[in-house]
Amino acid sequence: MTPGPDPEGSIGVVAEGWEGVRGAELLQAELPREDVLVVADQAFAPYARRRPDQVAARVRDLADGLLDKGAKALLLAGGFASFEARPDLGETPVRGLEAGLREALAEARGRPVACVFAAAEVKTMVLAHAIRALRGGGSVTLIERAADDPGALVARVRAQTPDVAVLVLLTPAAYADVEAVRSAAPDLVVVDALAAAVRFLVHDIRRRRLLAHHGLRAGRVIAYATRGGTTGFAREPLSTASAAALQRRR
Repeated sequence: MTPGPDPEGSIGVVAEGWEGVRGAELLQAELPREDVLVVADQAFAPYARRRPDQVAARVRDLADGLLDKGAKALLLAGGFASFEARPDLGETPVRGLEAGLREALAEARGRPVACVFAAAEVKTMVLAHAIRALRGGGSVTLIERAADDPGALVARVRAQTPDVAVLVLLTPAAYADVEAVRSAAPDLVVVDALAAAVRFLVHDIRRRRLLAHHGLRAGRVIAYATRGGTTGFAREPLSTASAAALQRRR
C-alpha cells in the first residue's frame, strides 16, 4: 500500500513566476507554522508558448518533484496548471484557481458574475468549458484583462455586465492588484482566485488532519527556480533578492 501524505511534510506550490511567492505568503498567513516549498518554472515559462501536452508533462514533473521532497498538498498558482494541466496526485490534496470560480458562483447565488482573466494565462475555450461544468445557475461573463488601471477595469466590467454582483479575478494578471480593484468597486464582492485556492487547500489539509506539529516554530518558505529547460529546481534556490524581483513583476 502506498503511504498517504505525511503531516510533517511541506505544502508545495507550482507557478510560472511571481504568483508562487504570493501563494506562499497567503498560505503562511493562514498556516504560519507550515513549511512551504515553491517552484517558479522560469525556464519553461510562459506556458502559453508551449503545447498543451508539454505543459501537462511539465506540471506533472514539477508536482512529482515536490512530492519527492515530501510535499503533502499542492497549490497550483497559475491558469494553465489549474485548468489545462492539473495533475492527478491520488490522495494528495490539489487545489488551483478553479476554486475562485467555485467561490464566486457560491457568493453570487444565481446573480451575474464577471470573470476577469488573461488569455495568455488560460485559453478562453478551456475556461468557458470549466465554467459550464461548474455553473449551477446564473450567468458568467468573461472579460479579458487589458493594460487598464483598476478603475477603468471596473468601468469595463459594469459596461459589459450592468447587473454584476460578483467579480472574480482569476489569473495572475487579474489578481495582481486585487486590493486596488476592491477599492474601485466597494459595492461588489471581489473574489481573489489565488486566495480562494489557498482557503480551499487549507480546508483540505485540516479535514485530512495533515497539519504539521512543529510546536511554536514558525514555518519556512523555500523558493526555487527552474533553469536550462529542466525541472531540476533543487539545484537553484531563489535568493531573497530574486523572490523580491518576482514580486515586482506583478
